[in-house]
Amino acid sequence: MSESSPTWLEGRLERVVWASDDGGYAVVKVRTEGGTVTAVGDIGLLADEAEPDDFVAVEGRWEEHAVHGRQFRATGFLQGLPRTLEGLALYLSQAGIPGVGKAIAGRIVKVFGVSALHVLAEEPQRLSEVPGLGPARIEAITERWERDAQGSALAVRLRALGLSPRIVRRIRERYGERSAAVVAREPYRLTEEITGVGFHTADALARQQGLPEDDPARLRAAALHALRRAESEGHAYLDRARLSRAVEALGVPIDGLDAALDGVAMDRRLIIEPMGRSEDPFVLPPAHPQDRLWLPWLHRAELEVAEAVCVRAGAERPDPALAVEIAAAEAFERVSLGEEQRRAVELALSGGMVILTGGPGTGKTTLLRVLLRVARERGQTWTLASPTGRAARRLEEATGQPASTVHRLLELRPGEGGFQRGPENPLELEGLVIDEVSMVDLPLMEALMRALPPEPIPIVLVGDADQLPSVGPGQILHDLIFSDAVPVVRLHRVYRQGEGSGILEAAASILTGQVPRSGERAPWEDCFLLERQDPDRAVETLLTVVSERLPALGFEVPDQVQVLTPVRRGALGTEGLNRVLQARLNPDGREISRGGRSFREGDRVICTRNRYDVEVFNGDVGKVLGADRSGLRIDFEGRRIDWAWEELSSLELAYAITVHKSQGSEYPAVVLALHPSHGIMLRRTLFYTAVTRARDFLCVVGSNRAWRRAVDQARGEERLTQLAARIAERREGAR
Repeated sequence: MSESSPTWLEGRLERVVWASDDGGYAVVKVRTEGGTVTAVGDIGLLADEAEPDDFVAVEGRWEEHAVHGRQFRATGFLQGLPRTLEGLALYLSQAGIPGVGKAIAGRIVKVFGVSALHVLAEEPQRLSEVPGLGPARIEAITERWERDAQGSALAVRLRALGLSPRIVRRIRERYGERSAAVVAREPYRLTEEITGVGFHTADALARQQGLPEDDPARLRAAALHALRRAESEGHAYLDRARLSRAVEALGVPIDGLDAALDGVAMDRRLIIEPMGRSEDPFVLPPAHPQDRLWLPWLHRAELEVAEAVCVRAGAERPDPALAVEIAAAEAFERVSLGEEQRRAVELALSGGMVILTGGPGTGKTTLLRVLLRVARERGQTWTLASPTGRAARRLEEATGQPASTVHRLLELRPGEGGFQRGPENPLELEGLVIDEVSMVDLPLMEALMRALPPEPIPIVLVGDADQLPSVGPGQILHDLIFSDAVPVVRLHRVYRQGEGSGILEAAASILTGQVPRSGERAPWEDCFLLERQDPDRAVETLLTVVSERLPALGFEVPDQVQVLTPVRRGALGTEGLNRVLQARLNPDGREISRGGRSFREGDRVICTRNRYDVEVFNGDVGKVLGADRSGLRIDFEGRRIDWAWEELSSLELAYAITVHKSQGSEYPAVVLALHPSHGIMLRRTLFYTAVTRARDFLCVVGSNRAWRRAVDQARGEERLTQLAARIAERREGAR
């Protein structure tokens, strides 16, 4: 057969080397009779659907690749069934059936030929016609064939419900031969035990099985789903009334919900904090609408953080001698602190936990430099950290002292049990500064508190309380401030840029519920609001500002310019804006495509998940330099990283990013899209956060209606937490 003739490659799937997210291109290894072979081509669905050791038949042609050598260029595939007599013999010999190797498999095929598949499926008793096959071997062959057939049927059924191939694989890996039984009889188990299976999917499975609508398992699953959704929205808990409404909104009858919740609580899958009381300590009090219901890990986290804060909060009275040390540090750093700043340094050096909060330009960085200078003169080495890599680098550049992410500080190793630092292996610290604390969520704060050394140390928490809260559950900075347990220094006086800064006035205006003034009608040249009601005109104006106006002002595009938007979808979301910005700013970059995903040399890109293997983290921005046989080469702020092709799904264009992704960063110039089409995302905290990302120039493109709605929406970010109340209760109990 010639190299170009279509043929079949048959064998067991050994592993998936790489597969695109869109189900297109894939590279797989197939174990054949002659050894392991590489197959490449549009077989992404095969990579998704098949599990290691599944039998696959891939149609295509052999080719000689200039770099990778001899490989199979695939044009199609079948999973589970051989296509040739040789493939059938190989299938049986590789099936792992005791006593069935190449010889026995060859005999089966020799006796039945193309009818072998029919015999295996419909008349397995006829296998006795094969010389050398006794009853035990016939039973083993029959069981293996039926198991593979059942697995394929289950996969088809689950795919029909919209489950991705990866989730189907997880189900089969978790339950093995019991997969079909679990799906049929206990579908709601999947919501807790299989990542990616939500309540609606499990409910669809239950409806297929004819399970009753008032099944207690359905109520329990709906309640846990509502709590997990609340967690994703930033809440630490739900009260019983809100939970009931959330369950009812899922179309689940809530008769019997209280009993179902009690059952889940008995299993410790949720925690109930009752508002009422029971005379019998072993009996839960009657249900109350204000009962608080928690996922166990969030309940534990809040208790531990509250306890740790009560132990570590507060500082001793400042030593009068500090004034001399601070004055010397000011002279060394060539700065003069204001009264608020000096008080913050005094409190921080007096031990315990303190909070420094203030908006942009209020001197947080300056006072940190003085604080760290005094610590160095005392022979102390303080540790600096921030929730994100970008914020950590900013902190390092501003202070001249090494800084890391909180995750790196706690030595996170996802494959080895999570954080390596904790009560059994505490951090060794003389002092700690955590910047951008508004981005720290409840679970991360718990991990940090658990890892602190047992002896008291100074802990300085720095952040802007008016910014967006953390993406994860909780509102740590807000709750600590309102607990009244931690000394707080609020910085009000603006030092940076001085008067005449439109950016700083815009930030201040937003906080007071006012739409900022534009430089077109005000005496400054660093802040402009351009009204464009029509979305297409808004996009074109934004492109003009980025590609023409800002370069004319001396900004390097795109390196010094960041486009921000509240959302991902739509013409004024990141996806639409990135397409047009790439076309405008990098039209001639060499296209680099793999598996349906395309980038160009020179593109600005962002990492969308933490990659601890190369120390690039969610939100880090880089520039595509080129590609080679192993993947892309990307420059992340001076660090050249080899980005493997199989990691391409964790990379996106970053000419435009969401405001949430920009937290912890500062850019010379920001162009913000804020339009009525952004709907419920138009919030005061979001507008303020976006504006305060700009250092030297800000342009907002959208409409006055959107800006007015954003500044008016001061509420909407409130979160259900009890941290401040718990801290207050503990302090009261300690008195």
